[in-house]
Amino acid sequence: MKKNRMLSLIALLLCALLLCGCAEWDQTWGSIESFFAGNGERSYRHDNENMVPFSQMVYERPDVDELESRVARVQEALDNGKRLRAVEALLNDCYESYYDFTTMYVLADIHNCLNLSDEYYAEEYDWCLEQYARVRQLMDDMFYACGGSSLAQKLEDDYFWEGFAEEYSNKEDSIYTDEMVALMQEESDLITEFRELSANQTILFRGEEQPLDELLESLQGLDYIEALLAYYEQSNEQYADLLVRMVAVREKQAAELGYDNYETMQFEIGYERDYTPEEAAAYLEDIKTWLVPLYGELLKSDIPGQVDYKQELSEARLDELMGALTDSLGEQAQEAFRFMKDYELCDVAHSNDKANMSFEIYIDNYDAPFLFLDASGSTGDLLTYAHEFGHYCDAYVNWNASETTDLAEVYSTSLENLSLSCLKGTLSEAELTNLTRMKMIDALELYIYQGAYAEFEHRLYAAGSENLDAEAINSLFREATDEYGVYDKNYDMYYSRYWSDITHFFEQPLYIISYPVSIDVAMQIYAMEQAEPGSGVARYVGMLDRDFSTLSELVESAGFEGPFDEGRIEKIAEEIRQALGM
Repeated sequence: MKKNRMLSLIALLLCALLLCGCAEWDQTWGSIESFFAGNGERSYRHDNENMVPFSQMVYERPDVDELESRVARVQEALDNGKRLRAVEALLNDCYESYYDFTTMYVLADIHNCLNLSDEYYAEEYDWCLEQYARVRQLMDDMFYACGGSSLAQKLEDDYFWEGFAEEYSNKEDSIYTDEMVALMQEESDLITEFRELSANQTILFRGEEQPLDELLESLQGLDYIEALLAYYEQSNEQYADLLVRMVAVREKQAAELGYDNYETMQFEIGYERDYTPEEAAAYLEDIKTWLVPLYGELLKSDIPGQVDYKQELSEARLDELMGALTDSLGEQAQEAFRFMKDYELCDVAHSNDKANMSFEIYIDNYDAPFLFLDASGSTGDLLTYAHEFGHYCDAYVNWNASETTDLAEVYSTSLENLSLSCLKGTLSEAELTNLTRMKMIDALELYIYQGAYAEFEHRLYAAGSENLDAEAINSLFREATDEYGVYDKNYDMYYSRYWSDITHFFEQPLYIISYPVSIDVAMQIYAMEQAEPGSGVARYVGMLDRDFSTLSELVESAGFEGPFDEGRIEKIAEEIRQALGM
């Protein structure tokens, strides 16, 4: 149990609230009680004895008051000099309440994303989101009570992790001040407001108020463009006002923790990055130097016109292809895929009611990852499915052990790349050619678009909330996208305003830089596989069993070049050029 807690608990106190990109919201205190099996031997096989299918997992609003009572009992026991075993039993009760909360929070989140119009789960998700800061503060109080007690060293030796007693010896070091928790709850309220705004998108079009999605599906050509631009014009002020208020709250959080700016706080605390905002900025400059011109060449060529982005792909065929992909990866991936299908731990159906995002998230009390795919019914779904299953497989094999955002994205993006090789013989030659071109263009566009978005966020938080309004935000977004070659002045109404469609800006601030940084390792795995078929797959499978949690540790242990090494972006440009035949 001691090793399990070290891997699963250490990071949460250092992580910001919010969702976690492809892996939904941050849950780094995940339940991994089965991470080791018998005599310390590690096992990735999950114990299915108490499992039920997702459809039979019952949501009940969690009892946060009970967690508070249990934390108080720990403090009382420590104050009264209770013996070690008695305190540990009370700690187990606290973890039980904590995992009940995270489990119900996740179930509410999944159901909310499956059907945004379901008012019950929307309200339950909002309630859990509001309570999350309080729950984390309670667990923080529990740690400091133990760390400041006479049993601190014994608890470190027998129950917690190495260094615990020193880490939690002084309650004044806690980031969970009452002021900080209030700010986190204020941020949660703003996220709720964003989801409500996104779930009820309507447009006054030609004198009639209509649901946006239904209207756009009914229109084509110039009518479609007219409606879309009208929507951005009508909604721009609302989204800008909301984003400005979010920036202001996040600035207050940074100040509360003694940081000069929110970006630095998020890099260090929110995502535990092992690189700085300055290194990220230099990386973005390399993207502009080497990849933006390449993207300009691509757009002038006939290559994009050779890709069929609307090629239909049914849900049944999608599952068949993912089964073939996991079969090619060996026992661990096969086991994870069977577990996922047997227990209904994925939803890959196309539905207009679903949230506009794809992600993997962990359900603690069942030790089960869940995969959510916002499918379009086209070939591109395969790449997104592969991406999210990369997260799923990592979470399954490693029992949701702690990892940084950048490391998590390596597992997902690498599997996207490997799907091109692993599905040879399963896809037709035409399908594979189309998918390969799509993926290589997607890889280049990831650097370009996500680079532009990361640049925008950097400038957004550097500007200061007092200097932001709709016009200022539109201008910042226009400037960033123009520098990366993805702005069209002929459609300024769209290109300066579609930032409101990007969930990350609202729910996952400053996450986006992880995409271009982590894809560097994924591209190295792709290059290995192209040079020697099977070598990239072997390297990927070898990475699954891990005892590290950061991107730099992976780079060192697996012998990769680092994304910030001199000349890396230049090499990427040449690899993409060759893959696309440019």
